[in-house]
Amino acid sequence: MEEEQKISPISSAKDSGLGVIMFDSLLSHFSGNNQPENLDPALLKQMRQEFNNSEFFGEDMRNLWLMLERIQIKANLDPGKGKNRIDLLNLACGYCEEGSVLPAFWGRHGLSVKQFSVDLRDAEIDKAKRRYAATESIFKSAMNPKIVNSGESAQGVEFIADNAVNLSKYGQIPSKFDVIFIRHQNLWHDRPTWQKIYEYALNSLSNTGILIITSYFDREHLLALELLKLLGGNMVVSERNSASRQLDFPGKSIDRHVAAITNKSIPI
Repeated sequence: MEEEQKISPISSAKDSGLGVIMFDSLLSHFSGNNQPENLDPALLKQMRQEFNNSEFFGEDMRNLWLMLERIQIKANLDPGKGKNRIDLLNLACGYCEEGSVLPAFWGRHGLSVKQFSVDLRDAEIDKAKRRYAATESIFKSAMNPKIVNSGESAQGVEFIADNAVNLSKYGQIPSKFDVIFIRHQNLWHDRPTWQKIYEYALNSLSNTGILIITSYFDREHLLALELLKLLGGNMVVSERNSASRQLDFPGKSIDRHVAAITNKSIPI
């Protein structure tokens, strides 16, 4: 007789939906894919409500999750295939609003995810560290209500303040990544620098690796795709995100476009 599949107390909740799926995946991520069995239902309900109202996991993060899901299905992506860990690189991450969502998404089927988040600006990396630590404490408190602040450095992510093209000098960073993510690439700001970033990203993809970029603007997205093709990138899928949130500047919106790119030199 086959062993009965363990059902998460969160996934089986009556209010199951995208928010609950994300919550479940995040809890699994922060527990190292080893969720305690005796989670307090009252605490979970309270946390779920806080999660739904949280600035960290509002409309943009839900839309990001759905966007990644669509891209993964359309492009038939299976990053990290045959491995027990996905290595994720988040380039030019800024204050890294998506720092918890990315590993939770890619690890939602049980694989562990090691994330390396990189930005040139010290202040942004400091914000990213504090944001991630605050989120981590919230989810760890679900597993142990006595935890207010774990006081431990995050185990699933490393934040690095440096130019992306200098990453090869860091011995602890893998030479190849299964997922490389660039949110709101900024080609218009400094094309020569972004060309170097794109070159590094394409050359750092594993055999099953995928580069995913998002853009604020229509024209900038097209220019980024043209440059990536010139550098040896193979566009697997690109789409306009219909759920993108419009910003004050005309023609600018959150994750307006998304594309998945592989390296042509790597056999699929």
